[in-house]
Amino acid sequence: MIMAEYKHTVNADGRTLNFHFPKSWQELTQRQLKAVLVFLSAYDNTTALLRITLFFANTVIVEKKGGTAICRVATDKGIMTVNFTAEDLLALTEAMQWVMEPGAYPVLLDELGGRKAINKFLHGVPFETYIMLDNLFQGYLMSRNAEAVVAMANLIYQSPENFKSLQLYEQFSIVQWYTQLKSLFSMEFPNFLKRVDGISTSSSVREAMNAQIRALTGGDVTKEAQILAIDTWRALTELDAKAREANDFKNKIK
Repeated sequence: MIMAEYKHTVNADGRTLNFHFPKSWQELTQRQLKAVLVFLSAYDNTTALLRITLFFANTVIVEKKGGTAICRVATDKGIMTVNFTAEDLLALTEAMQWVMEPGAYPVLLDELGGRKAINKFLHGVPFETYIMLDNLFQGYLMSRNAEAVVAMANLIYQSPENFKSLQLYEQFSIVQWYTQLKSLFSMEFPNFLKRVDGISTSSSVREAMNAQIRALTGGDVTKEAQILAIDTWRALTELDAKAREANDFKNKIK
């Protein structure tokens, strides 16, 4: 069985079976993360969840007979054959239900096409890169154009040769990662990054980006290059502080 702290017990075929599963995104190895991303991007939610669960349970469905699935389960003591009912399999998938939500812990494939990724939390990454990523992501949400995700990949996996296209799971991995990152940022910088349902127009995206830069430069265009070069977390910390001060001022006036 996979070695992990979380033990999930299922009663099937007259036997009590103990399976070990990861409990969160941050526990996944790179190999496991890639497998999960492939399943999530290739199948509907129900099928993906079952395949992911069987992957971590070291279990393969060999044959289906009526309402029973004949499975081979790899254990420390060898291969065992178990008959699972639909209810047994449903109970098993409960352990991996958390993969159906991105959560707020960013996970990123360390390499893509032999190219290494930037820091998945954007530590040490210039603020300009964050602005470009955010602009592209908002554009993707509005258009669902895969070219925006490819452009994001070229920022994340920097190389002299740009990606021309991405496999489906690679596209999914980038969208998933940035969704997780934005959830993390909304908790770390709650005054500046309030949860919203989305931005309706491309012009409002540009306005939001320009407003961030103006807030940090104080309207002094000579400082723009310096601001764009500072660390993303430093910039967002300052923007969050400015937003908090503005909210406090509004509350005092009221």
